[in-house]
Amino acid sequence: MPNIPHLERFIAVAEELNFRKAAARLNMSQPPLSDSVRQLEDELGTQLLRRSRRSVELTKAGVVFLDRARLVLSQLSEAMDVTQGIARGMHGHISIGFNPAASYEILPQIVRRFRDGFPGVSVGLEELSTSEREGALLQRRIDVALFHVPTIARPGIRREVILREHLIAVLPDDHPLAGQTEIDLRDLRDETFLLLPSRQETGNRARILYACQQAGFIPKDVRQVDRIHNAVSQVSAGLGVTLCPASVGRFSPPGAVYVPLKDPASELNIECGVSCRSDDDSALTAGFIDIAHEFGHEFMEAQASLQKSRG
Repeated sequence: MPNIPHLERFIAVAEELNFRKAAARLNMSQPPLSDSVRQLEDELGTQLLRRSRRSVELTKAGVVFLDRARLVLSQLSEAMDVTQGIARGMHGHISIGFNPAASYEILPQIVRRFRDGFPGVSVGLEELSTSEREGALLQRRIDVALFHVPTIARPGIRREVILREHLIAVLPDDHPLAGQTEIDLRDLRDETFLLLPSRQETGNRARILYACQQAGFIPKDVRQVDRIHNAVSQVSAGLGVTLCPASVGRFSPPGAVYVPLKDPASELNIECGVSCRSDDDSALTAGFIDIAHEFGHEFMEAQASLQKSRG
């Protein structure tokens, strides 16, 4: 089977129809170029070029072979580009698991940036609860996961915090405190709290209850909802109040308002992180995590700036 250098040299001669010009184009001397074309003809068992002292012409077989040789080199070049692109993380597929709270602002922003940086990569998204997330990683159903609450460490999983954001209050729009620029969490001590059940997003529920405890009260009436957007919908219906990450507050359904809490201390912050398999050394996963950290840094800077302007 002809080797690649023979094909490249034949193409050069066929396009130039001059051995001297072809040799200069290939930055080589003329004798080895002539030998290479002759060896190619010997391997094929047919003449590709008619040579004379005055001219070089393609035979009918040479015309056909020139088209095929160009196609072979083009396909080889494409195969090399794709292979090298995969190694650099420029091609392929990445599956991302996410919790509902991340889907409002954090997930879309990070995915958009990722697609800008890796345009040849397809992206799959899957909403998962805390209990489902790490199993999906270990089963290789997803490659990375965005989460809003920490979970018990499991072997084989690597976690990194990308940002910390404030918890804010979600109130019905006819609530007496709905018009305030900020409120004290203690002002909600007599309210019905809409929270996720203990078996789902446990860290989120625990963080909210801990924040209430630090504010000096334990909610007297707690009702369970299965997703954060359902909690916000029930707040809109006047069925209670809840706390949510500040990023969720970018989206306001009719009937609900988001109100910042005064002096958000550490107990009023919630972590958002990214996790992956410990043995995952792919460029795609590394690229996604780097972009997530970059977004997290900008997010926290904007959050600090907003807090400073309120102060």
